[in-house]
Amino acid sequence: MSGMVQYKTGTDGIDWEALGDLYEKVGLVAQFGKKRDLEKIRQAFQSSYKVVTAWKGVKLVGAGRLISDGLCYGTVYDVGVLESCRREGVGKGIMEALLKGNEHLLVYLTSTFGNEDFYRKLGFKKHKTAYAKYPHESEYLE
Repeated sequence: MSGMVQYKTGTDGIDWEALGDLYEKVGLVAQFGKKRDLEKIRQAFQSSYKVVTAWKGVKLVGAGRLISDGLCYGTVYDVGVLESCRREGVGKGIMEALLKGNEHLLVYLTSTFGNEDFYRKLGFKKHKTAYAKYPHESEYLE
């Protein structure tokens, strides 16, 4: 798939079916992506501080979101890109759009396996004392 990528901020105009398709394929939004729970995905995105979607024409090819208090902290979640569009700068574009205007925040994220170098290239560093508590088992927890 070739063509110019357009980035949109906010949830207006999101095709929730297409977003469900994206997260079913990439397996994010906690357990709701793989279950294709569109209502939970919609609620999560509409409750986020900032949402960025990536489009090639009318096709949704990626998305991500930032949860924040707007003053001190922010956490990036669910940066996902269709496999056919990876290594084209789409993820980088989503991250740049999410962080734009939020340079004052301490920003956290959890990388999916294999994407650690991607985040390092964006200036993220490994946190020495990060902990997490999940309501379910996860391969991300020790």
